[in-house]
Amino acid sequence: MELKGYQKEVIGDLRDYIKHVDASKQLDVAFKDFWSDRGIDLGLMGNEYLHPYKNTIPGVPNVTVKVPTAGGKTLIACSSLSTLFESFTEGRPKVVAWFVPSDTILKQTLKNLKNPLHPYRQKIDSMFGNRVCVVDKEAALMGQGISPSAVMEQLTIFVLSVQSFAANNKEGRRSYRENENLAEYAKFYDSLTKNVEGADETSLIQVLSFLNPVVIIDESHNFTADLRVDALTAINPSFILNLTATPKPNSNIISFVDAIKLKRAHMVKLPVIVYNHKSVEDVIISAIQMQRTLEKKALLEEKENGRYIRPIVLFQAQPRTGEESITFEKIKKNLIDLGIPEEQIKIKTADKDELNRVDLLSKDCPVRFIITVDALKEGWDCPFAYILASLANRTSKISVEQILGRILRLPYTTNHTQELLNLSYVFASSRDFQNTINSIITSLNNAGFSRKDYRAEEDVEISVSESVSNEDIVPTTLFRGDDEGVESDAERGEIDTQRVKDILGDDISTPPTLDDAEQESAASSDKDSPTSTIEIIALQQNKDYEQKVESSSETNSDMPADIRNVLPQGSYIKDFLREDAKSVSLPRFQRKITVESIFEAEQSYIPLEKRMLEEGFNLSLQDHNVSLTATESEAVSLDLGRSGSSEFEIQRKNLNAQQLRAIKQSFSSLPDDSKKRNFARAVARLLKYDSIPEPELIKYVQKAIEGVDNEHLTELLEQVLVIAKNFKVKIDQLLHDYRKNKFSEWLDTDIIRCEPDYSFPETSIVKSKLLGASKGLYTDEGDVNGFEQRVITKISELDNIVYWHRNPERGNGFCINGFINHYPDFILKFKSGKIALIETKGDDRDNSDSRDKIELGSFWSTKAGSSDYKYYMVFDTQKVEGAFTIAELLERLKQL
Repeated sequence: MELKGYQKEVIGDLRDYIKHVDASKQLDVAFKDFWSDRGIDLGLMGNEYLHPYKNTIPGVPNVTVKVPTAGGKTLIACSSLSTLFESFTEGRPKVVAWFVPSDTILKQTLKNLKNPLHPYRQKIDSMFGNRVCVVDKEAALMGQGISPSAVMEQLTIFVLSVQSFAANNKEGRRSYRENENLAEYAKFYDSLTKNVEGADETSLIQVLSFLNPVVIIDESHNFTADLRVDALTAINPSFILNLTATPKPNSNIISFVDAIKLKRAHMVKLPVIVYNHKSVEDVIISAIQMQRTLEKKALLEEKENGRYIRPIVLFQAQPRTGEESITFEKIKKNLIDLGIPEEQIKIKTADKDELNRVDLLSKDCPVRFIITVDALKEGWDCPFAYILASLANRTSKISVEQILGRILRLPYTTNHTQELLNLSYVFASSRDFQNTINSIITSLNNAGFSRKDYRAEEDVEISVSESVSNEDIVPTTLFRGDDEGVESDAERGEIDTQRVKDILGDDISTPPTLDDAEQESAASSDKDSPTSTIEIIALQQNKDYEQKVESSSETNSDMPADIRNVLPQGSYIKDFLREDAKSVSLPRFQRKITVESIFEAEQSYIPLEKRMLEEGFNLSLQDHNVSLTATESEAVSLDLGRSGSSEFEIQRKNLNAQQLRAIKQSFSSLPDDSKKRNFARAVARLLKYDSIPEPELIKYVQKAIEGVDNEHLTELLEQVLVIAKNFKVKIDQLLHDYRKNKFSEWLDTDIIRCEPDYSFPETSIVKSKLLGASKGLYTDEGDVNGFEQRVITKISELDNIVYWHRNPERGNGFCINGFINHYPDFILKFKSGKIALIETKGDDRDNSDSRDKIELGSFWSTKAGSSDYKYYMVFDTQKVEGAFTIAELLERLKQL
């Protein structure tokens, strides 16, 4: 299952945060720096979602991803596992404690993660070489598949409920008891092992604590009680990743997903069309008729695109609080009396589950109507559910908070040609419509959406029953009631069956056919349809919503609404420079397509990416001279408690002593050939390259260690992280040289060309402003270091300069995309029309890549197609060939 763009962004945010943790070793500093890179100073934030780091569990990275309902949280969690483990030392057990909030979600998650055919499991298998074991608490207590030797060779996922380790209940205490099935682990404990209070050394919770798992918490807003936090602390996590649509106030959020991104990715049925009717009768009439309308649209969709959809109505009944309640039994009886086959109707409540083992997505499934109260909460998932019809009395409070999210998931996560199939619908009958809207908004908020994601209409002038002639209209409802306290038909659950049939027609007992759908599509709009008004409103409101989604892609409103208002104000291109800036399109390298594909025509050009230059690279043909010496011990203890005076400090995520001892014991028992193969595999798993498969890396490492004896190999095992770094440095250099040669070759053979491709954005986020230099392109330009400020201040004083711009890095600015990705510091525009790129190099900088940048800059200015493009590197006092001092640079620039 391929990740959507926004899901890749979430994984990118996680990877970036981990880099900051590894760099600073301080959780609060890492979190601050992470958001600082995005232009946000957490020290100035008092926002519900953005604030300085909350150290809930001392010394353990504990971060949250905010993803709305239907945003694919489970897939994100699965995809994050590789990122979470890739910075850990090879040989360290890869163990996950995956917590879910309820038994329903536990069963669903366990089933999906254990199923080798499910996309979630396939994603995990692809990342961990099919070496995966998934267990629940019962299997873990039996020791199934989780022996010490097995855990060292696989990814082990424990799927657990939040109550699994609650020591104050009978079920939780089982995890603290002596367990002979796990007794083998005790032999690996030593003085560094964290002892869980009240637990036997062979207990499940003690074993988990020893294994120091990564923790995934699904729907983490349910994980609130102090007792559960204590249990979480007891299992000694190495990293905690929370996923939720509604983060708690103390959450450390590193990634936000907005509803607009889900809509663009075709994940959700938005907007939600809310229609308030005059009576409960009208609600049911609309629900039945809209189901038939949508099913006809679905038949046309299937014919055109092969996607089967059978739209389903969720009828929300009232709780059984009195004889007058519109209960699920009464609804089912009345639907059957109308002629709807009983096989199309199912009840799902806390006490009655007729959906057990029913595959609602199957073409053989007849279900079109599901009656519930609030049993369809988190964990119930059916993208065919389109309509929520709330059947509370008009005087009752409408409450849909628990189940509105169940109708938001879009079938097949693709936009449908039949527009009505891209929306979801809520029908209600309330005298206090504002109260109904408030309930809808609350439900949307609980699902991670906002008030902007619904469209509401109230039936004030027109009743859906108006299709019947005036003389036929009488003040009767499906569940009759009045305001005068007289015993009503609703209290007796009676129905005027014939009247409702007159409105709906006699064909509701038979599902529509493709012929029905095509005839209706060919005819003019069916003005006699009870839902024709709703359909017109839905299409109009969807058009308005789509326009807002489209326009947001060009403005800052693409930023998640949760933090949009706390972001720094954007810097804009100065008004008098706007037209000039619009005329600039900077060249970037493009690669020719030599083979036609479904995406690109032959001979067309696409932006060059560095990885493209690795095509044909064969590691086995490269030299194998790699340093096998280490200067420091990397086998340090993973002690995630307090370190020194700071409770925020985290040490290296490597092997602790007992884990290393277990590895060495296992290693020493292997035959000589197996030792080298296992060591090579351990190193290879630490080397992540898109263009080099793991088997090729293993062979390369084996070749490099051919002459190493067993004693030396055992020593290298203790230094595996350093040795892996040595291999990475070597392979990185081999790849760099290969890319560089391939780049020159492609330039000579016109496979690469340099064409106008980059324009200045309308707005630019500036973390801190540069003061004291004039002629900036934007109202504010980004701050610079001391040497850079000296350079740009001198440049801005030149008479022939029109404007300059501080070029952002990290993928946000202009990049010379060649065998390296180079973001020059400044872009200059001259009165002559010439453009110059300036890269500054202070004497305090590591200039190891300077020659590559100068060479790439020269290629760029030569291949850009005219003499209007220049590239310069300027040094303070040091200098490499092809670079300039400030004085030399200024003399050159005066001539442009």
